[in-house]
Amino acid sequence: MTSISLLVINFHSASLAADAIRTARAASSGPLQTVVVDNSDDPAEVEALRAIADVVIAAPRNLGYAGGINAGRRSCDGEVIVVSNPDVRFGDAAIDRLADVGAAVAGPALFWDEAHRWMLPPADLQTRSEVIDRVIASRSRTWAGRRDRRRFAARVAFWSLDKPTRVRALSGAVMAVRAGALEAAGGFDERFALYFEENDFLRRVRGDVVYVPAARCRHLYNQSAAGSSEAAALYAQSELRYLRKWGGHFAKRFEQHRPDFSAKSRMGESVLPFDRDGVVIEASPLASFETAAGHFGNDVVDVPDEIWSTYRGEVLYLRAVDRRSGRVLHSWAKARSLRGRTMER
Repeated sequence: MTSISLLVINFHSASLAADAIRTARAASSGPLQTVVVDNSDDPAEVEALRAIADVVIAAPRNLGYAGGINAGRRSCDGEVIVVSNPDVRFGDAAIDRLADVGAAVAGPALFWDEAHRWMLPPADLQTRSEVIDRVIASRSRTWAGRRDRRRFAARVAFWSLDKPTRVRALSGAVMAVRAGALEAAGGFDERFALYFEENDFLRRVRGDVVYVPAARCRHLYNQSAAGSSEAAALYAQSELRYLRKWGGHFAKRFEQHRPDFSAKSRMGESVLPFDRDGVVIEASPLASFETAAGHFGNDVVDVPDEIWSTYRGEVLYLRAVDRRSGRVLHSWAKARSLRGRTMER
């Protein structure tokens, strides 16, 4: 049996880390070593974590996600190290399925809700060509429309996968990494304090990177970072460093940012005025739907209360899209302060 270590990087989220560890142990048929690196610089967090983990490392300062992984991997005994955010809940047998695939790096299907109905989007590698594509879309409505349909089609194809599949990118929220592959890659680049560290690592790792749809996890999404006023600045800083390292920095300078959702949108009902067979409902914190969660089926229109209870934003943008053509059939927005009412466009 493959030995496995769970490595959680915590930042003021001990209660969430407890759920991650509890569900991970239930998702593993064998012994699971649990290691937590605490970046909180808070004795109360450390004390709470010591009650639930095998090893707790109290970082002298916030090492970031990459630095936390590098600090914790030295204490991991497993042949496979499951690196995880604290805001993850592992589904049935998820740990076993990630380890059994035998890849250098494996990632699970991530869902926004406990029922595993709202699928989170595939990860982007942020290559030079992807950056150029995004920049052109920011300057051309025609290109933006075509790009939106391409990205929607890619999301649907990803969400439809039902067997382990090689991919270029995975979400850094949960990655099962072979210890040998982690060492061969030299660990994570600590210049990326938050965001883009997994993209950089996956471009350096040797071996297959595999998406495992049968391994299911709920990702509460951005619970630690959302509480930090520095998150946006750290994202911009890491993106700049990443593009300078891998290409795309020059093109990024020409990207324009403009709103896609009219501020004059009127209030309306979220009842969809058409037959919903063959329709995908998408929800995004961005009016552009640059990234979006999705749901197949004709029985759901709005996101459930359990998503709203963990969502840190004020507005969610939703749309119904024809699965085959990518044509947007209906769009609306929901504001936290106006639950049950919508802004329709």
